[in-house]
Amino acid sequence: MLDFCVIGGGIVGLASALKLMEAFPGAGLVVLDKEGSLARHQTGHNSGVIHAGIYYAPGSLKARLCRAGAEATKEFCAENSIRFETCGKLLVATNAVEVRRMDDLFQRAHTNGIVCERIDQAELSRREPNIAGLGGIFVPSTGIVDYRQVCNAKCTPVGGNGARGSWWLARDCRRIASRKWPG
Repeated sequence: MLDFCVIGGGIVGLASALKLMEAFPGAGLVVLDKEGSLARHQTGHNSGVIHAGIYYAPGSLKARLCRAGAEATKEFCAENSIRFETCGKLLVATNAVEVRRMDDLFQRAHTNGIVCERIDQAELSRREPNIAGLGGIFVPSTGIVDYRQVCNAKCTPVGGNGARGSWWLARDCRRIASRKWPG
Protein backbone atom coordinates (compact mmCIF):
# COMPACT_ATOMS: atom_id res chain seq x y z
CA MET A 1 0.00 0.00 0.00
CA LEU A 2 1.15 3.52 -0.76
CA ASP A 3 1.01 6.43 1.63
CA PHE A 4 2.10 9.17 -0.80
CA CYS A 5 1.89 9.82 -4.52
CA VAL A 6 3.96 12.61 -6.05
CA ILE A 7 2.98 13.61 -9.57
CA GLY A 8 5.90 14.86 -11.64
CA GLY A 9 9.45 13.58 -12.02
CA GLY A 10 11.16 16.95 -12.23
CA ILE A 11 13.21 18.75 -9.59
CA VAL A 12 10.17 19.85 -7.54
CA GLY A 13 8.51 16.43 -7.55
CA LEU A 14 11.70 14.54 -6.73
CA ALA A 15 12.75 16.98 -4.00
CA SER A 16 9.26 16.67 -2.50
CA ALA A 17 9.45 12.87 -2.65
CA LEU A 18 12.87 12.87 -0.99
CA LYS A 19 11.64 15.13 1.84
CA LEU A 20 8.57 12.93 2.37
CA MET A 21 10.78 9.83 2.60
CA GLU A 22 13.01 11.60 5.14
CA ALA A 23 10.05 12.85 7.18
CA PHE A 24 8.14 9.55 7.11
CA PRO A 25 10.66 6.68 7.11
CA GLY A 26 9.08 3.45 5.97
CA ALA A 27 6.16 5.17 4.24
CA GLY A 28 5.17 3.89 0.84
CA LEU A 29 5.65 6.47 -1.90
CA VAL A 30 5.42 6.53 -5.68
CA VAL A 31 6.48 9.24 -8.14
CA LEU A 32 4.41 9.30 -11.34
CA ASP A 33 5.55 10.95 -14.54
CA LYS A 34 3.98 10.80 -17.99
CA GLU A 35 7.38 10.69 -19.68
CA GLY A 36 9.67 7.69 -20.05
CA SER A 37 12.47 9.27 -18.02
CA LEU A 38 12.92 11.90 -15.32
CA ALA A 39 13.42 15.65 -15.81
CA ARG A 40 12.02 15.72 -19.34
CA HIS A 41 10.21 19.05 -19.14
CA GLN A 42 11.11 22.33 -17.42
CA THR A 43 13.82 20.83 -15.21
CA GLY A 44 15.63 19.24 -18.12
CA HIS A 45 15.29 22.23 -20.44
CA ASN A 46 16.14 25.19 -18.24
CA SER A 47 19.36 27.19 -18.34
CA GLY A 48 20.84 25.37 -15.34
CA VAL A 49 21.30 28.60 -13.35
CA ILE A 50 21.57 28.48 -9.57
CA HIS A 51 20.04 31.89 -8.94
CA ALA A 52 21.31 34.22 -6.23
CA GLY A 53 17.96 36.00 -5.74
CA ILE A 54 18.94 39.52 -6.81
CA TYR A 55 15.56 40.36 -8.38
CA TYR A 56 13.26 39.63 -5.44
CA ALA A 57 11.75 42.21 -3.12
CA PRO A 58 13.85 42.76 0.01
CA GLY A 59 12.84 40.52 2.89
CA SER A 60 10.29 38.63 0.80
CA LEU A 61 9.72 34.91 1.08
CA LYS A 62 10.95 34.52 -2.52
CA ALA A 63 14.21 36.30 -1.67
CA ARG A 64 14.81 34.15 1.42
CA LEU A 65 13.89 30.89 -0.31
CA CYS A 66 16.02 31.67 -3.35
CA ARG A 67 19.14 32.30 -1.24
CA ALA A 68 18.49 29.23 0.91
CA GLY A 69 17.74 27.12 -2.16
CA ALA A 70 20.95 28.20 -3.88
CA GLU A 71 23.01 27.16 -0.86
CA ALA A 72 21.08 23.90 -0.46
CA THR A 73 21.57 23.10 -4.15
CA LYS A 74 25.32 23.66 -3.95
CA GLU A 75 25.55 21.57 -0.76
CA PHE A 76 23.52 18.76 -2.33
CA CYS A 77 25.75 18.80 -5.40
CA ALA A 78 28.91 18.68 -3.29
CA GLU A 79 27.54 15.81 -1.16
CA ASN A 80 26.55 13.83 -4.26
CA SER A 81 29.61 14.55 -6.43
CA ILE A 82 27.59 16.54 -8.96
CA ARG A 83 29.68 19.04 -10.87
CA PHE A 84 28.56 22.64 -10.51
CA GLU A 85 30.28 25.95 -11.01
CA THR A 86 29.87 29.16 -9.05
CA CYS A 87 30.80 31.33 -12.02
CA GLY A 88 28.83 34.47 -11.19
CA LYS A 89 26.47 36.46 -13.36
CA LEU A 90 26.98 39.81 -15.06
CA LEU A 91 23.92 42.02 -15.46
CA VAL A 92 24.47 44.67 -18.15
CA ALA A 93 22.84 48.07 -18.62
CA THR A 94 22.68 49.16 -22.26
CA ASN A 95 20.96 52.55 -21.83
CA ALA A 96 20.39 55.27 -19.22
CA VAL A 97 17.09 53.78 -18.02
CA GLU A 98 18.78 50.44 -17.37
CA VAL A 99 21.62 52.19 -15.52
CA ARG A 100 19.03 53.60 -13.09
CA ARG A 101 17.48 50.13 -12.75
CA MET A 102 20.93 48.78 -11.90
CA ASP A 103 21.09 51.26 -9.00
CA ASP A 104 17.82 49.83 -7.65
CA LEU A 105 18.96 46.22 -8.18
CA PHE A 106 22.27 46.91 -6.48
CA GLN A 107 20.48 48.32 -3.43
CA ARG A 108 17.99 45.44 -3.44
CA ALA A 109 20.83 42.91 -3.55
CA HIS A 110 22.58 44.48 -0.56
CA THR A 111 19.33 44.66 1.41
CA ASN A 112 18.81 40.93 0.70
CA GLY A 113 22.36 40.11 1.83
CA ILE A 114 23.62 39.24 -1.66
CA VAL A 115 27.22 40.19 -2.33
CA CYS A 116 27.58 42.00 -5.64
CA GLU A 117 29.87 44.46 -7.35
CA ARG A 118 28.94 47.55 -9.34
CA ILE A 119 30.81 47.67 -12.68
CA ASP A 120 31.38 50.83 -14.71
CA GLN A 121 31.67 50.92 -18.52
CA ALA A 122 35.47 50.65 -18.53
CA GLU A 123 35.47 47.63 -16.19
CA LEU A 124 32.69 46.02 -18.20
CA SER A 125 34.78 46.37 -21.37
CA ARG A 126 37.84 44.99 -19.60
CA ARG A 127 35.99 41.92 -18.29
CA GLU A 128 33.84 41.26 -21.34
CA PRO A 129 35.27 42.97 -24.44
CA ASN A 130 32.47 41.68 -26.68
CA ILE A 131 29.68 43.23 -24.61
CA ALA A 132 28.58 46.78 -25.33
CA GLY A 133 27.06 48.42 -22.27
CA LEU A 134 27.17 51.40 -19.98
CA GLY A 135 27.84 49.38 -16.85
CA GLY A 136 26.47 46.57 -14.81
CA ILE A 137 26.43 44.44 -11.69
CA PHE A 138 28.49 41.31 -11.10
CA VAL A 139 26.83 38.73 -8.80
CA PRO A 140 29.58 36.24 -7.83
CA SER A 141 27.31 33.72 -6.03
CA THR A 142 25.29 32.77 -9.13
CA GLY A 143 26.14 29.29 -10.39
CA ILE A 144 25.32 26.69 -12.99
CA VAL A 145 24.50 22.98 -12.75
CA ASP A 146 22.95 20.23 -14.85
CA TYR A 147 19.60 19.80 -13.10
CA ARG A 148 19.07 16.42 -14.78
CA GLN A 149 22.04 15.14 -12.76
CA VAL A 150 20.51 16.64 -9.62
CA CYS A 151 17.24 14.79 -10.39
CA ASN A 152 19.06 11.52 -10.94
CA ALA A 153 20.76 11.89 -7.54
CA LYS A 154 17.46 12.79 -5.85
CA CYS A 155 15.64 9.75 -7.28
CA THR A 156 18.20 7.23 -5.97
CA PRO A 157 17.08 7.38 -2.30
CA VAL A 158 13.41 7.28 -3.31
CA GLY A 159 13.73 3.87 -4.96
CA GLY A 160 16.86 2.48 -3.32
CA ASN A 161 18.50 1.63 -0.02
CA GLY A 162 15.49 -0.32 1.26
CA ALA A 163 13.13 2.64 0.92
CA ARG A 164 9.51 1.85 0.12
CA GLY A 165 9.51 4.36 -2.70
CA SER A 166 9.42 3.83 -6.43
CA TRP A 167 8.81 5.74 -9.60
CA TRP A 168 6.49 4.79 -12.37
CA LEU A 169 7.40 6.37 -15.66
CA ALA A 170 5.29 6.77 -18.79
CA ARG A 171 2.15 6.94 -16.62
CA ASP A 172 -0.50 9.62 -17.01
CA CYS A 173 -2.42 10.79 -13.97
CA ARG A 174 -5.97 11.16 -15.22
CA ARG A 175 -7.90 11.50 -11.98
CA ILE A 176 -7.30 12.21 -8.33
CA ALA A 177 -9.87 10.94 -5.84
CA SER A 178 -10.03 11.43 -2.11
CA ARG A 179 -11.48 8.81 0.15
CA LYS A 180 -11.52 8.14 3.86
CA TRP A 181 -9.60 5.14 5.01
CA PRO A 182 -11.09 2.90 7.66
CA GLY A 183 -9.64 3.20 11.15
